[in-house]
Amino acid sequence: MRKMRGSAALVMGIMAAAFVGWLVFDGINAMQGGNLGGQVNPVVGQVGGRDIRYNEWNIFLQNELAINRQVGRGMTDEDVRVVTERAWESLISATLIQAELDRLGVRVTDAEVRQAFLTQPPQEMLSYAAFQTDGQFDIEKYRRFFTDPATDEMQLLQIENYYRSILPRAKLQTLVESGIYVSDDEAWRFYRDTNEQARVRFVHLSPTALVPDSAVSVSEDEIRDVYDERADEYMRPASARVNMVSVSLRPSAADSLVVRERAAALAERVRGGEDFAAVAAAESADSISGAEGGFMGKRPAAAYDPRLVEAAGAVEIGDVTEPVETPFGLHVLQVDERTADSLALRQIYLPFEPSGATEDSVFTLLDDLEEVALRTDLTTAADSLGVEVRTDIQLLDGVDFIPGAGQLGVARDWALGPEAGIGDVSETFENPTGFHLLELLGLREESRIPIEEAGIGIRLQLIVEKKKERAAELARDLLGAAEAGASFDEAAEGLGWTVEETELFRRGDFVPGLGQGTEAVGYAFGAEMGELSGALDAGDGVVVLEVLEREDATREGFEEVKDAVLTQLRFERSRQYVQKWLAALREGTLVEDHRERLLVPEDAPFAPTF
Repeated sequence: MRKMRGSAALVMGIMAAAFVGWLVFDGINAMQGGNLGGQVNPVVGQVGGRDIRYNEWNIFLQNELAINRQVGRGMTDEDVRVVTERAWESLISATLIQAELDRLGVRVTDAEVRQAFLTQPPQEMLSYAAFQTDGQFDIEKYRRFFTDPATDEMQLLQIENYYRSILPRAKLQTLVESGIYVSDDEAWRFYRDTNEQARVRFVHLSPTALVPDSAVSVSEDEIRDVYDERADEYMRPASARVNMVSVSLRPSAADSLVVRERAAALAERVRGGEDFAAVAAAESADSISGAEGGFMGKRPAAAYDPRLVEAAGAVEIGDVTEPVETPFGLHVLQVDERTADSLALRQIYLPFEPSGATEDSVFTLLDDLEEVALRTDLTTAADSLGVEVRTDIQLLDGVDFIPGAGQLGVARDWALGPEAGIGDVSETFENPTGFHLLELLGLREESRIPIEEAGIGIRLQLIVEKKKERAAELARDLLGAAEAGASFDEAAEGLGWTVEETELFRRGDFVPGLGQGTEAVGYAFGAEMGELSGALDAGDGVVVLEVLEREDATREGFEEVKDAVLTQLRFERSRQYVQKWLAALREGTLVEDHRERLLVPEDAPFAPTF
């Protein structure tokens, strides 16, 4: 118990992750309209007329950021942007749910809180090593930890608040899901569709190969009709043109050598008689396993990286491996237990990281780049410092990914935001690929793509559709020959076409020549054996097929797994139903986002366009 109580801070850190979105309403309402550090607490949004003020939003956001930082590595600018937007959506959902709880008067009793504590541990606790026995969650260890008289009262209060926050929502979810029902017939159809198999032979007709361009024509009126009917598809999003410099922060060869030498030295220390658990607790970069003396738990061998399994299999129980390299870094392992299909391992983990000297050189380069760019321009700065600059990159509204830089929505938001002006150089933005500086060259607002430009793609699309129609007509020649008495093979050979044959496949499989989820695949499970189809859509072409074999699902097999199938379908339907319910709440509620008002100066000039 002393050992468990010694890691109480880690336990409560795990508990904090369970509070996401729910504690924001406890004690924060009193802050509405109040002040923070003498500053006015402004409204940053509204959900159904309920004000969301800066204090509330800031506490919610900081809680979410703190939870994400517990993962172990620092957060980049792009990480912060993603978490911020996710937190905003979570706060909106939490506000909508709280409004429903208030409207329905959903409450929980003390007895319900006690019962939940004894029988429903937080999900985040189930994988915590201190509460496990032989690799499995041990609820008695969990109960003893929180019922020990020496346990801090604040920890118990946090546990109580956790249950008082989630139990009303569980009741609400039960009410929302109360009308969900999955019949045995629905379960049978799902089981049948998932397990039955078919094998066919077919002729695949490629429209592009069989039908020349000269055989089809597309008029301007047809192009115009498509352009008008699908107006929403031909909108060009707002965009920005930028120059960009990217600088990666990777460990140097010297940095990696230092880590390798340190890992080898730690392995030798253990071989020399030092306790592995003590060395892991002091030296491992993995704080979770390190707090448990490097213990990673007892898991199926398949749950470990194959490189760790291979290294563990080459030493005796209790022995220490040489450092093992994985994409995450170096691992010095000790094998506690090994069976035919499971392993209990301890590790000392050392990641490959840039040294302080490497970081200093990169940050100095970034400072110099920014300084010169602000006096001249980004291209001049990059040339003077020998750094590559990528020119005239287009950033699109709604697209986070930038080729060569990865996900960098924070840069797009800057370029398209109200604060940036033409010629401005951004601050340095960080994401997992490195650090990035941008210079804004031009802006273009959202607009409809002119028909002269969109018409090129529309014409090609219509040509493909018309060629498919012609290919379907050609398929009738094969069917006519078969009706006249020729076999499928003879009819195909007479037209110079090849009959192909598939392996057994299921409804959801991708089948070469037939596609995935196509009319052709569906036909294979509905036709009689030996029956020749008509012309069927196969995605990229047209096919005529014959069913050779079908393995039908049996009722006997279904009965053996019926309960599991029903449980799976109920879970999926419940999840979908709750999502639809939340979406309906959101759709019927006016949501206003005023966060940008806190960032935009009132006299900010309008940015010029291209």
